Amino acid sequence: MTGRTPAALVTGLVALLVVAGPLLAPWDPGATVGVPFDGPSAGHLLGTDRLGRDVLSRVLHGGWRLALITVAALAAAYLVGFPAGLLAGLRRAADGPVMRPVDVLVVLPWFLVLAVLATAAGRGAPALVAAGALTALPWVVKVVRGATLEEASAGYVEAAQARAEPLRRIAVVEVAPNIVPVVAADAGMRLTATLSVITAGGYLGLGLAPNTPDWALEIAANQSGLTVQPWAVLGPALMIVLLVVSVNLLADSRAARDTPRRPVPVPPRAGHGPDALVARGLSVHDAGGRSLLSGIDLVLGDGRGLAVVGPSGSGKSTLVRAVTGALAPGLHAGGEIRFGGGPGRRAAGWVPQDPALGLSPSVRIGVQVRDVHRAHGAGTGADAVSATLTGVGLPGDPAFLRRYPNQLSGGQQQRLLLALALVGDPNLLVLDEPTTGLDPDTSAAVLDVVRERRARGVALLVVTHDLGAVRDLVDDVLTVVDGAPAGPQPVTTVQAALVRAAPAQAAPGRRPSAGIAPEPLLRVRRLTAGYRAHPVLDRVDLDIGAGECVGLVGNSGAGKSTLARCLVGLHRPAGGTVVLDGVALAGRAGARTRAQRGAIQYVFQNPARSLNPRRTVAGEIAAPIRIFGTQVPPAVLLERVGLDAGLLGRRTDRLSGGQQQRVALARALAAGPRLLVCDEIVSSLDPANRRAILDLLRELRRSEELSVLFVSHDHEAVDALADRVLVVDDGTLLPAAGQPVTEG
Repeated sequence: MTGRTPAALVTGLVALLVVAGPLLAPWDPGATVGVPFDGPSAGHLLGTDRLGRDVLSRVLHGGWRLALITVAALAAAYLVGFPAGLLAGLRRAADGPVMRPVDVLVVLPWFLVLAVLATAAGRGAPALVAAGALTALPWVVKVVRGATLEEASAGYVEAAQARAEPLRRIAVVEVAPNIVPVVAADAGMRLTATLSVITAGGYLGLGLAPNTPDWALEIAANQSGLTVQPWAVLGPALMIVLLVVSVNLLADSRAARDTPRRPVPVPPRAGHGPDALVARGLSVHDAGGRSLLSGIDLVLGDGRGLAVVGPSGSGKSTLVRAVTGALAPGLHAGGEIRFGGGPGRRAAGWVPQDPALGLSPSVRIGVQVRDVHRAHGAGTGADAVSATLTGVGLPGDPAFLRRYPNQLSGGQQQRLLLALALVGDPNLLVLDEPTTGLDPDTSAAVLDVVRERRARGVALLVVTHDLGAVRDLVDDVLTVVDGAPAGPQPVTTVQAALVRAAPAQAAPGRRPSAGIAPEPLLRVRRLTAGYRAHPVLDRVDLDIGAGECVGLVGNSGAGKSTLARCLVGLHRPAGGTVVLDGVALAGRAGARTRAQRGAIQYVFQNPARSLNPRRTVAGEIAAPIRIFGTQVPPAVLLERVGLDAGLLGRRTDRLSGGQQQRVALARALAAGPRLLVCDEIVSSLDPANRRAILDLLRELRRSEELSVLFVSHDHEAVDALADRVLVVDDGTLLPAAGQPVTEG
């Protein structure tokens, strides 16, 4: 029996009693059947009330009105609050107008709201419904808005925005299904709070008419006889308590089911021990019982380093999420995990690969840093917060602290995650692909910080597909294939084997400049862009010829992704022009024609976040086909990117990283593009999938005659694919070293 079953059973019995109670009542609830305040007897199991009416009958009749009013109030709150929260989270211009009235409602006392409504509209059920709805409404809006902001920065939402999908469709089809679990988990709390407001209102006499069978009214009316006949008060009071407790139990069990389970059956060891991490028999299964990880035994001593390697989808990230207690909902871990560390010292700090797992897009950076400081007993003053950021090479000034995570580059987000993981001086540092998507300078800076911590005795557990980058940080390597371990082995042994097995690199993609079309497909002139008062691009010029691949490199934060997003219409430039086939494009995708939107397609960096996790492969590919009318069968598109048509019915979150990136490419091709903007699309893939995606892009350029803007920190991949390479440096665009300046 699951933990949810008892709670559901109790709630179901209470609900049945509320609904069927009037049919079970032995007496007419309004009839006088005995003397007032007579004690329990065979004919009146709970005695009589102040007017000699049967208490049990009035209790059985008194629940359905309360339940109906509560459900009606909550339904009204969600009917208004859910779309309002979606609107506030998806449209910046609507955020203020929606949230300011919400803030006012939050500070208004509920009893004042109820009193005003009862005075204006009279006592009765409508006043109770309105008061309950107005009390719940602001919190519904806040929860929905927060959950929406978490999803709004996901690639699949931005892909829909780039297609100029209507806001209503983005909200209903893309966002709403993905925030329902969060909203449902909160619904139990909202139901309890609303029930309390309506009950208290009835008790105060602001609700139903006197003598109406109602639990709250019964308590208020029979208080005078509490010492003589307590059951006249205790009967309805116990029913209210039972209803509230049963709803809370059901909500808590649902939240526990949806919350990632931490696979640590015993608490971390107190005091310093010889090992920073010990895992015995660690396994992970999904809700259907399918094994994702099994037979993991680890002993990681203090100051030691262990790398975890393996192909995409092998279970590497699942392993570290199990260790850190951050498994996705529906996954269950078994086995034993123990941590070392001294008193007052953080057992482990985790740097996830995806910033969405570690950073809240709706909370300012300074607030997030202070919250982590507070959680681990560190100082929360301005100097302490600033020192945490400057320690990993980030600015610590107030302007930076006021920014949101989505206003940072990928490299800055990675360093921020590292800064948060280092708060509390952890004994163990868990890193999931710490250099993914970073330029060489930023990667070196991040690894220097990790190297310094390793020198101070911090143990490292590192997931990577670039063993060479972290070779000097680890002692041993654990290879994971299909959820099973092989090793650990010394790092020198594994590195030598990888070098021997590596295939020859593909020849560079350079072609003579004479082969580039004289009239460019895309022409950018004096493009200027930034984030509010923070400039990023300064008068950038760029030409991309028909069939040409242009590589775009540069340090993190230089403006590569901002330029790419401007081309697609996801970021409105502050100045300059973007011209396609001699026609200037609007700054926003929604203001462009359908043909213009289809001509330039964006492929996002993180394959998992670029696809809607609750949609099938067929559903993802069908959206651009519907919008742009290309009429290419989804099976044909999958074949073009090297996938089997049998995957069409599979949900995208059940694919490996390599498969997800191919589906993202197929979705882009479904629009019939002439230019693909590829933003770090191989940075999170293992070497085998990386090579496969690069080979696929070469083939697509040849067979589809596509132009490509290839944004990457991976100079090797850029050299192998691009005809020419440009560097974004301090907001300007320059030719890479050794290449001629193209005229434009």
